[in-house]
Amino acid sequence: MTQMYAYQMDVAQPMAMWDAVHAEVLKVTGHAMPDGCLMHMATATATGFRVTEVWDSHEAADRFVSEVRRPIIERIGGADAVAAGPPPVEELTLHALLSVARSDAPV
Repeated sequence: MTQMYAYQMDVAQPMAMWDAVHAEVLKVTGHAMPDGCLMHMATATATGFRVTEVWDSHEAADRFVSEVRRPIIERIGGADAVAAGPPPVEELTLHALLSVARSDAPV
């Protein structure tokens, strides 16, 4: 059985950047969660925003980043936006993930 992968990263960009990237991700995924993504959360921080995600595997997260997220960030922010690499990622030790499917929750 593949172990779930969870991480968080603090992004020093305005929340408007998350909004723009998320809007493009929704177009690519057809308003569905990306394959393998079990949970995505974005919260405001003092310097920008924090993304926390749980994936069914590290490989699924890596595939999404390389095939979807990174190209979108490059389109929105230009080559310089991806040249420096992603913000530092803090891998989380996931003990449990409990969730409730809600049809009214925004994707």
